[in-house]
Amino acid sequence: MAIESPKYELIEKDKQIEIRQYLGYINATVNVESESHNSAGSQGFSYLANYIFGGNKEGQKISMTAPVSTLKKNRNQYVISFTMPSKYTKASLPTPNDDNVTIKQVDKYKAVVIRFTGFTTESKLEKKINELKIWAKNHKLELLSEPIISRFNPPWIPGFLRHNEISIKIR
Repeated sequence: MAIESPKYELIEKDKQIEIRQYLGYINATVNVESESHNSAGSQGFSYLANYIFGGNKEGQKISMTAPVSTLKKNRNQYVISFTMPSKYTKASLPTPNDDNVTIKQVDKYKAVVIRFTGFTTESKLEKKINELKIWAKNHKLELLSEPIISRFNPPWIPGFLRHNEISIKIR
């Protein structure tokens, strides 16, 4: 069975870069303090995994989805997110036991996205973010957010088989 991901419509594709219209979805999120995207993702994952594995007031298990997304808010502050399965509404999701976990509605938006494989080292992320920003500038796109790093695979998957994306909201 395939793991569910946020639904989108493809607007434009240029090799590994795409412009997408996301249709809206619900995220479970947690804020963490960390020195890097990767360590922030690990910290946040444990809070969110606890929530979907039954760490909620109803003791309900929620299906795993992909990706695990990381947004850097400032120097050491990150927001880690899991997309919730589409069968849920914000009201129908179980209430988290942990006050650090919040449920957020993400409205419809457009984004420019770059897909890549391998490990998400800081140097690779910086290179891919720069590549995405240059492409967006050359195509006269107005960027509206900080880059969101999305990892789609569990940690035991070899680097060359990993699916990662960086997205930036656009006007």
